[in-house]
Amino acid sequence: TCLFPQKKMNKIVLVITFSFIILCGFFTPPRMNTSAPTNELLDSLLSNNKSLMDVWKNTDNHRLQIIYSRVTHDSFGNVQLKNYTYNLSEDLYFYPASLVKLPVSIFALEKLKALSPDLDITIDSKISIESNYSCQSSVISDDMSINSRPTLKNYISKALIISDNDSYNRLYEFVGPEYCQKRLSEMGYGKAQIVTRFSRCNSVENMHTNAFNFYNEQGEVMYRQPPAFCDFMITPPLSNMKIGHSHFKHGKIIASPKDFANHNCFPLQNMHDFLIGLIYPSVDRSPFLIDKKEREFILHSLSAKPNECSIKKIKNDTTFYDNYTNYLFYGAENKKPENDNLKIYNIVGQSYGFLSDIAYFQNTENGIDFFLSAVLYTNSSEIVGDNIYEYETIGFPFLRDLGKIVYNYELDQQLY
Repeated sequence: TCLFPQKKMNKIVLVITFSFIILCGFFTPPRMNTSAPTNELLDSLLSNNKSLMDVWKNTDNHRLQIIYSRVTHDSFGNVQLKNYTYNLSEDLYFYPASLVKLPVSIFALEKLKALSPDLDITIDSKISIESNYSCQSSVISDDMSINSRPTLKNYISKALIISDNDSYNRLYEFVGPEYCQKRLSEMGYGKAQIVTRFSRCNSVENMHTNAFNFYNEQGEVMYRQPPAFCDFMITPPLSNMKIGHSHFKHGKIIASPKDFANHNCFPLQNMHDFLIGLIYPSVDRSPFLIDKKEREFILHSLSAKPNECSIKKIKNDTTFYDNYTNYLFYGAENKKPENDNLKIYNIVGQSYGFLSDIAYFQNTENGIDFFLSAVLYTNSSEIVGDNIYEYETIGFPFLRDLGKIVYNYELDQQLY
């Protein structure tokens, strides 16, 4: 439970009603393809391409996992997915890094929405954040936001468009680890956990979250969320969350693996399904508690280029180039998009030698419609935390070429 120094917030009663309409006996609700996933297609694509072969030959060392979901639409508009996987395992831990920015952004909208019926606050409302415990910092202005106003909307935009870490920390502090775990459990993601900021805070400090104040246009506090402490015990979701043979701690090399038991965890299949549920709500068995407008805002933030951001300091900053967070298809290349009709909705992760990308590709002109998720480990030294990784030489080129090869495979299929 989360303990509040002030009066505890009323519990949110969530009622989800499902209705199924049968038309002439022919209509069936859209659903995910439940057939057993297969490795053969991806194995063939990996083994027959020189640019991918080195990683493919060293799958275990690179802890490589891939999911590819082809999308088809029947004559009634129902969505069907054909899933292909390579070396997929819920129990093969990888550090999700910035991938968790997507669920926390959505959970922030959900939590705010639950307050809205009683309070006149929105994602555009000005906020301030207090410092109430060690390893916390306060916020009264945000130099990278519109008019320097800290708002949840700006934090979500920055987290999803340019993968800003401080913005994630603020969203995490608003949502809190208890709400994250509650919603992940409700969605059936029993091996996922979101329990840390991106900071040097320890596990106890990460259970303490700051107070938030929401203001009206007259500068009056409309709502104050008090500081909280979540006292639930973190139970490692996987049996083995240790990486490497040694790791850095306080500037020294420790001759043992780094244990991620108290860190964030989000299996690749869960993140893949999370994005599918956002793109195609009809196939999601545990829908998000957001409305159409909020969903469209998240989708825009996932697909927008930095120069399409409403925040001018991001829009005009050339260091945030067009493909800044498109690892699949572009890697780390700063180049003009190859196809104006191709739209990519995605979230990426990069930390501790792990590179990951969860992406949806759409090109309506060419009939392209598929999901591709991948993670690989690029740390041949097996020293975790020294920041010497093969991102540039192995990771980014692999993800770039994997995205292009699967995209071209989709194009070839449209010819038949």
